Amino acid sequence: MHIPQAKAKGILLRWGQFRFMYNYAIVYIGMIQMLLIAAVAYNTTLKPWIAQYLGWDITLWQYAIILVAVVIAGMVLEFALGVPAIIAVSNEQMYKHNSPIKTDFAEVKQKQREIEGKLDKIMEHLKIE
Repeated sequence: MHIPQAKAKGILLRWGQFRFMYNYAIVYIGMIQMLLIAAVAYNTTLKPWIAQYLGWDITLWQYAIILVAVVIAGMVLEFALGVPAIIAVSNEQMYKHNSPIKTDFAEVKQKQREIEGKLDKIMEHLKIE
């Protein structure tokens, strides 16, 4: 079956738009999944185990607060250690493997030096310090 070119482009565009938005929505889908899994784990496994072996009766709200605290602690740890490490590795790889960004930046720096040289000559000619 042959799909006309314009129609094919429209279908591909719609599919691309769907995939693009789904990638952003996946964060919220993941949050919902985590909440549902946490609730099931609390009801079926954790609450009975904690009551039997530790003798504690943890309510759902206490469990939720513990989960939120663990997530926030993970985010703080990731912000303090993970993100700087990823940026450091990215920077090292960029310079190690002659990234186009490195060569583009070198060209920009060279052009800036040329412009500064011309500006110095102009300022010298106009006797501006």
